[in-house]
Amino acid sequence: MNLRKPTAPWAAVSSEWIERLAQSGRPIDSMERARREAFLLSHLALAAGVLIAAPLWIVVHGAPTLGESAIFALAQLPLLSVVALLRLDDLKVAQSIAAFGWLALAAACLAAGEHSGAAAPFGALALIEATLALDLTLVTTVAFGALAVLASAALTAADGGGFLETLLAAPLVLYVVLLARCAARVETIRSQAEARSARDLRLVSEAAGDLVIGFDEGGAVSSLIGDAAEAYGLDARELMGRGFFQRVHVGDRPAFLKLVSDAIATGETIRATLRLRIGHSRNEQGEFLEPVFHFFEARSSQMEAAEGESAAGVVCILRDVTAQRHAAETIEAARRESEMAAAGKTRFLANVSHELRTPLNAIIGFSEMLASEQLAPADPAKRREYAEIIRNSGQHLLAVVNTILDMSKIESGSMQLSPEPFSLPELVEQCVSMMQLKAEQGQVTLARDYGERLEEIVGDKRACKQIIINLLSNAVKFTPANGRVRIRLAPDGNCLALSVSDSGIGISASDLGRLGDPFFQASASHDRAYEGTGLGLSVVRGLVGLHGGTIAVESAPRSGTSVTVRLPLDCRPFQNKAPVLARIETIARRGVIRPADEFEATEDRVKKIA
Repeated sequence: MNLRKPTAPWAAVSSEWIERLAQSGRPIDSMERARREAFLLSHLALAAGVLIAAPLWIVVHGAPTLGESAIFALAQLPLLSVVALLRLDDLKVAQSIAAFGWLALAAACLAAGEHSGAAAPFGALALIEATLALDLTLVTTVAFGALAVLASAALTAADGGGFLETLLAAPLVLYVVLLARCAARVETIRSQAEARSARDLRLVSEAAGDLVIGFDEGGAVSSLIGDAAEAYGLDARELMGRGFFQRVHVGDRPAFLKLVSDAIATGETIRATLRLRIGHSRNEQGEFLEPVFHFFEARSSQMEAAEGESAAGVVCILRDVTAQRHAAETIEAARRESEMAAAGKTRFLANVSHELRTPLNAIIGFSEMLASEQLAPADPAKRREYAEIIRNSGQHLLAVVNTILDMSKIESGSMQLSPEPFSLPELVEQCVSMMQLKAEQGQVTLARDYGERLEEIVGDKRACKQIIINLLSNAVKFTPANGRVRIRLAPDGNCLALSVSDSGIGISASDLGRLGDPFFQASASHDRAYEGTGLGLSVVRGLVGLHGGTIAVESAPRSGTSVTVRLPLDCRPFQNKAPVLARIETIARRGVIRPADEFEATEDRVKKIA
């Protein structure tokens, strides 16, 4: 059972109130804070006591005389000293006002005559007040003032018969003055030594640019050394107590508390990386403020409990490592990008080698046969067939080279469009006719689906033709026998949507995010079953970006693929802008659907659009 007597609520409230009043606008140590709290508590209590005693005096002794009224007025000088402390934020000035207030009160008692006996105690209080201020000049001035009051009392007592007693009190007063001066000097020397030590520590922390903070065992800030916090726009008063903890990122608060507890428990230096909120900034849209966090490397060590303290604390040095962190992340991102580019180029070289080797072998082989009298066929039809194979192989090589050149122009920004008005359905018909033979060889059905009287678009006809051919070529290539490829056109606001859907092998979700990267092929390998350089969709992405359009890809393994390109009706507004790659929106299909179901769903969507 807990038998500890609970603290009275009013006492807790008053203590908290005094602590708030004792706060300073500049960093102060625990001793300075304790002196402020003691000064405020004693002088507020004294002023309250005088205010309570005034009506009681009137009830007991009647109306005060003019001298007594002056004494009561001067007795409120402690309240004036409290106001001075709160307004000027200088304890020494407040203590000086209080000390001279006691001297003025002693002089007033001496002048009143009937209360001259209180002059000596008030003079002694003035010396005590001056001693607590730790100022030799103030102690000397108050001492002379007290001796002057004592001399006046002696002269007054000469007529009243108390001169001998007053004269005998002079050495005692002088002894008290000397004691007060010595005590003030010793305390001044000690304070100067501590100030030099604190100054040296502050200069070191400021030169290093680190935050040096003292924490108690609960993680609350007990001291803040130096002004390094001001470099981050932080107010020392906001960091004191639980203010620092409130600025630690929520995800790092357990690590911060563990940092403090482990340093106290083990006595060793503990390290951790914390994110500290140093301010706010508007988001990219300028809609609302979002917190700005910096990364700090924290090193904490146990700080032995000082005399009079019940528990040990922790001193923590926090160094801003945000720049180093961002630099490391940038280097890591560049390294990953370099590795991906190197891997892409390796795949590209393998793919291009494969693409070039097959037609080159055909060209060399059939040309050697035609050049040799022994191997050349006598049948003219056979020779024409060989010549046709050589011609087709050469066209294939030219197409590969042109694709590489187009991709190079797009990446360098030298690709220029030649806008002209044309009918997109007519262009689609031409492209379908060009791909019809390849589709029939692969036993793939090509289907068209678009309405009549679609608006003409203004764009580069050659680039749009390449976009359609590349999409159809990919769809036919990756669709197995007895599959279907459908191309459809539909208006979409101020754009025309060109969609190519197939019932092919599909694309895995892990590969969707890299579609459109140069040299990238989904599930690519050196012994792949499908030919190609991996630049087809990259070229499409670049050409669509030059037109100011967008791309959407929907796919899943064994569920087919649907690629939708949205081209603006007029690309001329985008012609003078800096070239950018089109944004690719990827959608991973769920489950496996049959090709027939996919095309039935497509037909339903087309009917709804029409």
